[in-house]
Amino acid sequence: MTDRTITLRSDLVERLETLAERQGRSLDDVFSELLNTYAPAASGHWALTVAEGMEAADIDWIDDDDASLNSRAYFQQHLREKWERMQSSGGGDA
Repeated sequence: MTDRTITLRSDLVERLETLAERQGRSLDDVFSELLNTYAPAASGHWALTVAEGMEAADIDWIDDDDASLNSRAYFQQHLREKWERMQSSGGGDA
């Protein structure tokens, strides 16, 4: 890999240098990690990248064997309640 030069404002460079120094890492490592946080490097397997991101995320996953059936039932209930609200309000509540 070849080296390239980019120009940043001095205050940004100082912040990156301070961050790298505090973590005992190189500027390249810190900058790479920051970029990967917002735009992970394409590995060619987008589904794997998404799955790994979901596993790493702090999410309380719901383990429901009938999730697709329940999701449909909840959506149908939502539509039914919306329809009932529209009927009782004269159709103004879309």
